[in-house]
Amino acid sequence: MRKVLLMFLILVLYSCGSTKTSLAQDWINSQKFTVVKPNNWRAVKNHGYVSYTPLKKGENFYENMVSVFQFQLKEKPAFREFVQNQIKQANKNQRITSQELLTENSKFGDIYILKTESIWNRKNYKKQTIYTEYNGKYYYYVYSSLKSKYKKHYNDAISIYQSIEFKR
Repeated sequence: MRKVLLMFLILVLYSCGSTKTSLAQDWINSQKFTVVKPNNWRAVKNHGYVSYTPLKKGENFYENMVSVFQFQLKEKPAFREFVQNQIKQANKNQRITSQELLTENSKFGDIYILKTESIWNRKNYKKQTIYTEYNGKYYYYVYSSLKSKYKKHYNDAISIYQSIEFKR
């Protein structure tokens, strides 16, 4: 009888634990926006926010990932000034081999697109960062990849950007 009761208790406790959402899902739910990731991509926890990668578990997701991030600013400079400051700060931490800044109009209004190639940890990376302002908040979308994998996953990565919907 004790064994049956113990097995029942273990089964109940195990079932309760499996219904909890993951920390990554909690972070996704708390974001001020939603994205649709391609079926073969997965969410990963990345320094306090969520990133997405097509790479399998066990692989270094930093070698190919998309991030969408809302900046929490105490003081908010003009959008153009903010973007310039972000670029300067990022350039301090990277060994840039090429860089191009473009402006475009998108469904979010005027955006800045920064295309960068750099070397980090003796590997060549290619990155596209899109800075967006929406309802007075600043966001960025980043697709970063080993240069050798960049084109392979580019269309899927851009589909994530195109899927962004801001919550009301």
